[in-house]
Amino acid sequence: DWHTLTLASTLSPCAMCTGTAILHRVQRVVIGEHRSFMGREDWFRAEGVETIVADDARCKALMERFIRERPALWHEDIGIPGEG
Repeated sequence: DWHTLTLASTLSPCAMCTGTAILHRVQRVVIGEHRSFMGREDWFRAEGVETIVADDARCKALMERFIRERPALWHEDIGIPGEG
């Protein structure tokens, strides 16, 4: 029943997560914020997935704090080796 669900994500989903959602025909995605990381929202839109960017202040604050406090982990997660 994946096609009946809404995916809610703090950040814009990466290519792997986007592909998984498309594969399982998720029809709606709500993104907390996409300033910290811009994922493959273009792919969602190309596949006709309703994509809502909430631009939520709580998500922005959460990510700003995480990046400030754990830069090495952030860079490892988004694939920038040796940064942080």
